Amino acid sequence: MNDLRVLVVEDEPVMRENLVQMLFMAGATGVESAKDAAGARAAYDANEFQIVLLDIGLPDGNGHDLMLEFKRLKESQHIVLVTADDSIDSIQKAISAGANGYVVKPYSQEKIHDVVNNYAMVHSGDLAMQGLNRPH
Repeated sequence: MNDLRVLVVEDEPVMRENLVQMLFMAGATGVESAKDAAGARAAYDANEFQIVLLDIGLPDGNGHDLMLEFKRLKESQHIVLVTADDSIDSIQKAISAGANGYVVKPYSQEKIHDVVNNYAMVHSGDLAMQGLNRPH
């Protein structure tokens, strides 16, 4: 593990590209993206990611189901669900199902820095060995 690799699953092209750029600005060194569940599965099968940012509403599935699928493959996978739904019920459902975080759209640089920083706090030993645990 030489870097902080992130998989972005977002069906809206402009939002997907903005999120990718924000992740690089937040310190990610490798970011791949997918526009749907099928693309996410293909990317996940072919690579190892430290963080998965997963939109709940996808054209060919839903992020909750995909999260459970990824967690079955790698129980410790750090997954943050993203959606426009800021209801308490939706947030509680995501966290109780195993999400490591929840980001409400629209994305902001501050929210994305928080995602990376929260991952870094939980995995500080791993990242310190990689030289990624630096103050922002």
